[in-house]
Amino acid sequence: MQRGKFIVIEGGDGAGKDTQIELLKKDFPDFVYTREPGGTPLGKVLREMVLHESYGALPLLTEAFLFLADRAQHAAEVVTPALAAGKTVVANRSWISMVAYQVYGRDHHDLKEVVDAAVARIYGECPIDLALILDLAPEVGVARQRAEGKKFDVMENMSLEARERVRNGFLKTARSLPAAQVINANRSIDEVYKEVKIAVSELLEKTL
Repeated sequence: MQRGKFIVIEGGDGAGKDTQIELLKKDFPDFVYTREPGGTPLGKVLREMVLHESYGALPLLTEAFLFLADRAQHAAEVVTPALAAGKTVVANRSWISMVAYQVYGRDHHDLKEVVDAAVARIYGECPIDLALILDLAPEVGVARQRAEGKKFDVMENMSLEARERVRNGFLKTARSLPAAQVINANRSIDEVYKEVKIAVSELLEKTL
C-alpha cells in the first residue's frame, strides 16, 4: 500500500489556521484531521496543562518537554498509523510550531539542539510532505483575535516582541525545509484558501 501524505498547517496566532482547515474538510472529507498539541487522549491532558495551566504555571523547560511528549504520542498513535494505511493526514501545527514558539518565541536557542534531536526521532517514520505556513504580522493576528473575543492561552499571551520572534522562527524554518511553503495570510479567507487548495492538490497529483 502506498504511504499517505502528511500535511501540516502552521503559522502564528490569528493567522487563520482553523478557518483554512475547516475549508479543507469540505473539499477533502476523506483526510484525517488532527492537531498538535491535543490530538490524542493524552495530548488533550497535556494541552490543558501547558496552554491553560491546569496544574499551575510551568517552568519553560517543563513546557518544552511536555510539548515534545505530546508530539511523540501523536506521531505514534495518530500520524504514523494513518500514513501507513495510505491516508492523508492534515495536522493543525507540528514540530515547526515547537521550534517557533519554544526556541524562538521563548528565546531559548540553547534548546534547539535538543529539540532537533527529539524531532528527528519522533517524526522519523512520518516526515512532513507539505508544510503550509500562514504568515501574518503579529499585531494583525492580535487584532483579529481580540475582534473575535478570543480568550488568550499561555502562548497567545506572549508579548508582540515575542510573537515577532515566533514569526521569524517560522520563516527561518521554512527556508530550511524543502516541504514548506509560506502563504501570505494578510488577505481574504478565499484568497488564502485558493493558494492552500492548490498546494494540497499539487501534492496529491504527484502521488497519482
